[in-house]
Amino acid sequence: MNFSELFKVTSRQCSFSPDGQYLACVNQYRLIIRSSTTLEIINLFACIDTIDTIEWSYDSRLILAGLIKRNAVQIFSLDNPEWKCKIDEGSAGLCQVHWAPDSRHILTTAQFHLRITVWSLTSKNVSYIKYPKKLSPNSYVFSLLKPYMALVERRNDSTDHISIFDYSSNWSMIAHFQPNDLEDLQGIEWSPIADVLCLWENSYEYKIVFYTLDGQLLNIYKPENDRLSLGIRCARWSPTGQVIVVGDYEERITVFSYLTYKKIQTSFEPPQKLSSGKGYTILKEEEYNLNSQEKNDQSQRKPYSSSAYSSSAVSQIETNVSIDSKYIIYNGTLQIAPIKPDLDRANPRLGVSSIEYSSSGRYLSTINDTMPNLLFIFDFKPTFHLAFVLIQIQPIRCVKWEPKRDHLALCTHNNRIYIWTPQGASCINLPDESSKHKIDEIKWNNFATLPSIALIGQETMCVGFIGS
Repeated sequence: MNFSELFKVTSRQCSFSPDGQYLACVNQYRLIIRSSTTLEIINLFACIDTIDTIEWSYDSRLILAGLIKRNAVQIFSLDNPEWKCKIDEGSAGLCQVHWAPDSRHILTTAQFHLRITVWSLTSKNVSYIKYPKKLSPNSYVFSLLKPYMALVERRNDSTDHISIFDYSSNWSMIAHFQPNDLEDLQGIEWSPIADVLCLWENSYEYKIVFYTLDGQLLNIYKPENDRLSLGIRCARWSPTGQVIVVGDYEERITVFSYLTYKKIQTSFEPPQKLSSGKGYTILKEEEYNLNSQEKNDQSQRKPYSSSAYSSSAVSQIETNVSIDSKYIIYNGTLQIAPIKPDLDRANPRLGVSSIEYSSSGRYLSTINDTMPNLLFIFDFKPTFHLAFVLIQIQPIRCVKWEPKRDHLALCTHNNRIYIWTPQGASCINLPDESSKHKIDEIKWNNFATLPSIALIGQETMCVGFIGS
């Protein structure tokens, strides 16, 4: 893997364009557009204040800069750099801003989620949508099949409703229903292959329901026993849409079928002890001193490294680096010591916080908040089972799958990038000149000819290029 020089970035604001041709970075009030391959500056846009968030349009021809403190949004064009547009929310305030999939409408959410405003860049018309409910990350989701948006509403009578809008027809409402089976809706996911919505209850009750767009209930699931069970933390449809995987606050993983919308098998619960004899591979990160050849080799332990991502070429240059790390296959039993959450505080850190699929949908990675150093990797073939457990020295900050291959990258707030593939895994150090760069977030380039990845810190970033 080859690395670029470090570039300055503000608040980790860095993003590849959807078509993979450009890389946008923020440096205070400046928006810098680079070529994703050569990293040469193509455009430089100046905003009226510090940029808080950026987002590419779906067609990669426009980019917005959200100035949350100014209650304003500025939009820039790559085809016509002289063209500029500014949106001002005024006294209503601004807390979120996103593109619609048609790349010609922008949705801004007012402070306290009082309303959503739809701004048309073509007709300059403005539309208002009332009653958006405050949800994380958003109160609305878009269909991948049709020009539809589903919005979760919280009406004045404290009831939740779902409204379906057609953004190709002047944002007209085409359907509306009330999910009577839920009292406090906390999440919504749209199936990638059907007009089906998955909804779930708040954290105090485990309940998940599936609805069609006209409000027909397909299935409702609650645990069979009468034991009180905490609710759902996150849910994700697979890329093929054949299953939806649900993670709850009690750290269980449950798989539902797209045919029956029912649970496929017994929920997976994380083991209290990791054992190499249970059918999964344990990969443990270990540090060693490069200057002395003492690598703390222990019996029944072997290096586990992928030649495709080998960092040996980099290591030959990094003669001044004294500490390196590698994955070893751990044979034996390890006791897991979960972090005890502070239940006296609001929103304690517990449960499954991350569910990510590989590009083919065969593999699935999950992270539990009480075990932030562990990454669980599941395999759907031949049946859903735990295949790998990665044990990191430091807590995992970010996990992302490569868009075209079943390869995974993760970072742990140090100067290393960790790569896992079904054939092997590697710990790759950044070069000496970037040794102080702490990686907090990673983003793959979706459509580059050769895989590349942005390694983003709080104030600096660089790009890693993976050879063929």
